[in-house]
Amino acid sequence: MPQPTTLVESLQATADTHGNDRGLRFYDAPESSAVRGWGDLDVRARTIAAALSAEGFGADDTAVIALEPGLLWADAAYGVLYAGLGFAPMPVAGPALAARIAALAQAAAATVLVADQSVVDLLGEEVHTLGIRVLTVEELVETGDPQSWIAPAVTADSTAILMFTSGSTGDPKGVIATHGSLLATARACAESLSMGSESTAVGWSPLHHAMGLLLQVITPASTGGQSVVTATAQFQKRPMLWLQLMSTHRATVSFAGNFAFALCTQLATDEQIAQLDLSSLEVLLSGSEPVRIDTVNAFLERFAATGLSATTVAPAMGMTEAMLISVKPAGEPFVALEVDAEQFESGTLVPALEGRTVQIVSCGRAIPSTDLAIVDPETLCAAPEGTIGELWISSPSVSPGYFRRPDATAETFGHRLAGDERDYLRSGDLAAVLDGELFVTGRLKEVIILRGRNIYPQDIEAAVAALSPSLGIAAAFELDGARAGVGVVIEVDEETMAEAGETLKGLGILAHEKVTSHFSVPAVSVTLTTVGSLPRTATGKVRRKPTRTLLESGGLPIRHCAGSPVPTR
Repeated sequence: MPQPTTLVESLQATADTHGNDRGLRFYDAPESSAVRGWGDLDVRARTIAAALSAEGFGADDTAVIALEPGLLWADAAYGVLYAGLGFAPMPVAGPALAARIAALAQAAAATVLVADQSVVDLLGEEVHTLGIRVLTVEELVETGDPQSWIAPAVTADSTAILMFTSGSTGDPKGVIATHGSLLATARACAESLSMGSESTAVGWSPLHHAMGLLLQVITPASTGGQSVVTATAQFQKRPMLWLQLMSTHRATVSFAGNFAFALCTQLATDEQIAQLDLSSLEVLLSGSEPVRIDTVNAFLERFAATGLSATTVAPAMGMTEAMLISVKPAGEPFVALEVDAEQFESGTLVPALEGRTVQIVSCGRAIPSTDLAIVDPETLCAAPEGTIGELWISSPSVSPGYFRRPDATAETFGHRLAGDERDYLRSGDLAAVLDGELFVTGRLKEVIILRGRNIYPQDIEAAVAALSPSLGIAAAFELDGARAGVGVVIEVDEETMAEAGETLKGLGILAHEKVTSHFSVPAVSVTLTTVGSLPRTATGKVRRKPTRTLLESGGLPIRHCAGSPVPTR
């Protein structure tokens, strides 16, 4: 049979092959779950699509999908796709829901909101202010006839999803993901992460997020594997539920950020660990934030008794514009290097022999059908191996561009190198390739440049957070003005601080001395703020420029300052 070219054809092929033997299981509570087999998902998708078509929506339309976490996310996503529409997903948690839906609908040129009844109830009378039609999944399922469904005239190049980036450094833009680019990523995941028909993926990533939807719904639905998902809120309330679900369902693959590994290591009890069996795990993806060796080693040591293999943790790199880009091959140890700090700051990876060092972790190797290039961002010429430059990506998974943003699209997509006919995406990330391993060092626009040295903010943030359990997520950035220097804002847990007998003044001095001495920075401003104050992306990464803006405008709750003052507006 010909290979599917759209997500619609892909789910239909899975439903024909596997029926309801495999599918998606969602836990709304630790002891409560519901299942949607791939066969049933196909029926539900045809039902919703037929109802949407009857309402007059088709290939020229875009939907906003806003749902509480659950199986209805898969129903709605595929129902919209089966009708030929693309969709823009959005979270429902948070303030000003109606205003956020209206703003997204305008940005995505959407004509319909597909929500569940609980979201409509939450909107109340504001539902009439959105400016678009509102249809609930429940009513679409009730009124649609799957037998009357007609396959839409979509192709591999048709828009499937508009992912509006959370924007860690810039304004949000709608990244176009086509049926073809998403299928290419699903196939690469099947090969790189062993996500085939016999695999079981367990996760808690938000389904309105690109990688959450891709790894927990689209890839399993395309390969016929099992998927077990719980809401992000459930993980936040009970982090060990993640590992317990992996143990219960004999997971072969899972994924999370570095912070999740640290959280489970910190909170697990000996009794909980004794009840876990993680020997089935083949790949435990670590992405969305820098991987810390201390975190990984502590996690592996803490859960060694569960049968967890030391080669299971797999650092990876991805971005909304290109989805999964690289990952550590299964069964191999992850690669970490100690490099000379001065050479690193001047743009070269040189193994350290003595003196000041920097530890960097490889994000693995390029996934199948993906080519990487390291490019000098000023000359736009390929850089030698081991040299830090901008990461460029060529892959069938790369987006065709930003929705209705031709200038931004031209700036980021479709670039070429001399003598190379491939089109590349400019990632905006600084990286180096050494012996085939990809080492990502930071964001191009966030590097702190002092006296010709490149200092990476995430290194400063990790160094200060490691000083005390009282210190948490941090944001580092370059200071303007006559004295070149660095600003660091750190969240402090004052309850932990009090239990440890520490003080705000003492922690401020400790952080100031660490940055000043370890990074040889002439002027440092340390600000301690309350837990939860720093702006974050949807995946929990700190947003540095918005943090600096908040600090300068007086918008952050300041508990203590140390060092050079940050100028205010």
